[in-house]
Amino acid sequence: MRPARRLTARWAALTGTGAAASVSLGLLVFFCVFVAVAGPRDSLGVRTHAFRQELSRAPVTAKSVAATLDFTTFASALGGQIAVSDLTAARDELGTNLAKARVPLARGASWSGLSSAYARVSGAGPRVESGCAPPEMEVLYRDRLSHYARLVSGRLPGGPVSGQPATLQVAVTPTTAARFGLRPGSRLGMDGTVLLVTGIVRPVSPGSPFWTLDPDAAAPTQNSCGRLIAATYWLGAAFAGQDGVPTVLSRLNTFRMQLTWDFPLDVSRLTADQAPELENELTNGLTEAGQLVTSTNGQPTLVGMSSGLADVVAVFIQEDRAVGSVLSLLYVSLTVIGGVAVLLGARLVAEHRRGEFAVMRARGASLRQLAWVALRAAAAVTLPAALAGAGLAVILTPGAGEPLEWWLGGAVVLVALAGLPLIVVYASRAAARASRQQPRRGAARRAAARRLVAEVTAIALALGGLIVLREQGLHTAGRDIYPRAAPVLIAIPAAIVVMRCYPVVVRWLMRLAGARPGVTAYVGLARSSRGPRTAMLPVFALILGLAVVAFGAMVRAAVVRGEVAASWQQTGADAVVDASGSYLPFGAAAQRTIAAVPGTERTATVLVTTGSPANSGAVTVAAVDPARYAALIADTPAPRFPAAALARRYTGHANPGAVPALATRAAAYQLGRGSTGLQIGTLKLTIRVVGTVNGVPGVAGPAVVVLPYWAFGAKPPPPTLMLVIGPRLDGPKLVSVAQRTLPAAAVTLRSQALAALAGAPLPHGGGIALTAGAVAAAGLSLVILLITLVLSARSRELTLARLAAMGLSQRQARWLVVAEALPLITAAIVGGVASAWALASLIGPSVSLSAFTGTGAAVPVRAEPAPLAAAAAGLLAVAFAALVIQTVIASRRGVARTLRME
Repeated sequence: MRPARRLTARWAALTGTGAAASVSLGLLVFFCVFVAVAGPRDSLGVRTHAFRQELSRAPVTAKSVAATLDFTTFASALGGQIAVSDLTAARDELGTNLAKARVPLARGASWSGLSSAYARVSGAGPRVESGCAPPEMEVLYRDRLSHYARLVSGRLPGGPVSGQPATLQVAVTPTTAARFGLRPGSRLGMDGTVLLVTGIVRPVSPGSPFWTLDPDAAAPTQNSCGRLIAATYWLGAAFAGQDGVPTVLSRLNTFRMQLTWDFPLDVSRLTADQAPELENELTNGLTEAGQLVTSTNGQPTLVGMSSGLADVVAVFIQEDRAVGSVLSLLYVSLTVIGGVAVLLGARLVAEHRRGEFAVMRARGASLRQLAWVALRAAAAVTLPAALAGAGLAVILTPGAGEPLEWWLGGAVVLVALAGLPLIVVYASRAAARASRQQPRRGAARRAAARRLVAEVTAIALALGGLIVLREQGLHTAGRDIYPRAAPVLIAIPAAIVVMRCYPVVVRWLMRLAGARPGVTAYVGLARSSRGPRTAMLPVFALILGLAVVAFGAMVRAAVVRGEVAASWQQTGADAVVDASGSYLPFGAAAQRTIAAVPGTERTATVLVTTGSPANSGAVTVAAVDPARYAALIADTPAPRFPAAALARRYTGHANPGAVPALATRAAAYQLGRGSTGLQIGTLKLTIRVVGTVNGVPGVAGPAVVVLPYWAFGAKPPPPTLMLVIGPRLDGPKLVSVAQRTLPAAAVTLRSQALAALAGAPLPHGGGIALTAGAVAAAGLSLVILLITLVLSARSRELTLARLAAMGLSQRQARWLVVAEALPLITAAIVGGVASAWALASLIGPSVSLSAFTGTGAAVPVRAEPAPLAAAAAGLLAVAFAALVIQTVIASRRGVARTLRME
C-alpha cells in the first residue's frame, strides 16, 4: 500500500486543488493527440489500401519493366559475336541500373530472352496446313524456362544433336503441340534447320510477362493473309534451350532477331505517399537505366525500357492528390480545434487552482516559480496522456506513418504544456494590476490600439492565405501547411468580426429588454455583455468547428450528387436491356414482358446500328420513337430531348422530304451541313441534321445520329435496346426475365453502377475518413461549449442564488440562464454558418471531388442550408441541455448553501 500512497501523495502535490480538472485536461489531451495522430495515419492507410488495390487490379504484364533491343545493335556493340553469358551480363547490368534508380524490383524474378524472326515450317499437322499460307514459327530462348514451365512429357531441349549440326532441339506448349500435331520426337523443317521436339511444357503463371510479352509463346494465333480478310494462316512458337542458342544464332536469320529482358516489380509494400516517387522512377528512372555499357568500345547502348504501371500510377496520383487535399483541410482544422479545447482545459485547471496560486503568490512566490509549478502539473498530466493517445492511434492505424501526424500531435502537446503556465502567469499579473490601481484612460487606449492592430494583422494574413490558395488551387499546395489551414483562415476573420459586433448587438438588446417589465432578460443580457473579452477563444473554436462540420457535410452531399450523376451518365436509365447479343429478336411480346416487371414506370426502345454517310466514315445510328423516348428522358436528369424536331420530314428549300436527324457534335461535324445520304444496311436515306445533342442516353459513342423510327418504313427492324425507368424497379427480377425472354441479353442496372462508384476503394475510404473527421470536429466543438459553460458556472450559480434570495422563481432562473448564454452561442452559430458558406464559395472551386466520384467530371461544392441548420441545431440543443442541468444542480444545492460556499 505504501507505493500507492506515495503515488497518490505525489499526484496531490502536483495537481493541488484541481485534481478533477487535471484529469479532465488529461482526457482532453489524450483525445486530441489521438485525433491529430490517427487522422493523417488513417488517411494514409485508406489511400494506401486503395493504391494497392489499384496495383493488384493492373495486368500482370504491367507490373514489370520490359527492356527490348534488336539483335543487330547488340551484336555490333559486342563486336559481332555474342553468347548466352552476354545476355545474362546485360540483364545484370540493366538490373543494377534499375536498382540505382530505386525502381522496386522483385528479387530473383528477372529473365532474359531472344526471339527469332518468323519462318515457314514444314511437317506440321493438317490442322495448320489448310490456311491461306503455310504455317510459320518463331524460336524463343528464355533463360528461366524451367521456372515458368512444367514438363508434361519428354525432356527439356538441350544442345545440338550429335552428328546433326542442323538439328535444333525445342519444346512446345500443349496448345501449340495440339494445333501443329506435335509430340516428343516430331520434326519440323525451318529454313534448312530441323526443329526436333524433345518435350511438351505447360505454362506456369500463364498471365505473367514470360508468356504474354510474345503473343504466340503460350498458344498459336491466326494471322490474316493481306487483303483476304477471311483467309488466315497459323503462327506458333517453339522454345530452345541454352545449349541450343549457338545453333539459333548460326542457322537462323539474325537480322530480325529481338532481345528481351523482363524485370518484375515488387509493389506490394508501397504506400500512397510513395506513388509520386514510383511515377518518377518509372519515367525518368527507366530512361537513365536503359544505358547499357556492356560493349567492346565502352560506348553506351540505349535499350528501350517501359512499364505499363506508369499510367496506372499517374491516374492514381491525380485522384490521391484530390482526396488528400480535402482530408488535409479536415485534419489541420481538427488539430486547431483540439488545441483550443486543450487550452480551455488548462484554463479550467487554472480556475480551479486560482486560490492556491493566489496563496502562493501572497507568500512571496515569484511568477517564475508559479510557472514552474504549473508546468510540472501540466507535464504530469499531459505527457502520459499524449503518449497513450499517440500509442492508441498507432495501434488502431497500423502501417506506415506520415510526418504531418507528428507535427500535429506535437502542436497539441506543446499547447497543453505551455497553456497552463501562461494562463497562470497572465492571471497573476492581471490580478496584481487590478489590486494596485484602476487602469488609466491612456493605458486602455493603448491596449485597444494593440488589439486592433493584432486583429487587422490576423485578418490580413488570413485573407492573403485565402487569395493564394484560390489562385494556386488546393491540389498544388503539396505539403505546405498554410493552404491546408483554409478553414482556420476563414474562421479567424469571422471570429474577429463577430466579437466586434457582439457588444453592439447585445447593448441594443439590453435597451429593448430594459423597456419591458421584469429583470430576467436584462440581467441575463448584462451578464452576457461582460463575456466577450474572455470569449474570443471559445467563439473562434466554435465557429471553426461548426464550419468544418458543415463543410464536411456539404462535401459529402456533393460527392453523392456526383456519384448519382455519373451513374446516370453511364447507364442513361434505371436499367438498360441490350438484346444485340441475343439470337431472338426483341419483338413486341418480349417488350411487354419486360415492361411488366414490378417497379417499371416507363420504357422506350432504341434500334442501335451502324450507318455509312456518303461523305465520311461510319457513324452510330440510333432509331427511336421520338415522343416515347422524350417522355422517358424527361424522368431522368438528362437534358430535354427535342422530340418535335423528329416529328415530320424536313420541309426546307434544300432537299425537302429529307429525314430529320439529331446528332452529337462529333457526328454533326462528320456529316457536315446540308443534306447527305446515309446507307444503313440495304436502306438508303437522305438525312439532314436539324439539331445537336450533347449525348444520347443509353447509346455509347462520340458520333451518334438519332433518327425517328418512321424513317425505316412500315416494317422497321426490331430494336436492340430497351431503356427502363423505375425508382423502385426490381433489378434481380428484371435480369431474370430478360435472360429468360432474350437469351444472352445483357442487363445494365443503374443501382449496380452507383454501388460500384460508391464502393470504389479510394472514394469509399475518403468518404469514411471525411465523415469521421466531421464527427470528431462536432465532438470537440461540444466539448469546447461545455467547458465554456463550466467556466462561467460558478459565477452564474452565485448570481442565481442572490436573485433567488430576492424572490427569483425557478422559471425566471431558467430564462435568465438562457438570456445569458444564448447571445454568445448565437453569435458563434452565425459566424460558423458564414464561415461554412465562405468555405463553399471560396475553397469549393479549388477542391476537386472528381476522385471521390470515380469519374473525371467536375463536382461543385455548394452551400446547402440543410447541413448548416443541422449543425446549428445540434449546438443549440447541447447548450440548452447543459444549461438546464446546471440550473437543476444549482436549485438542488440550495440558496443558503451556495451563498455560504461563496
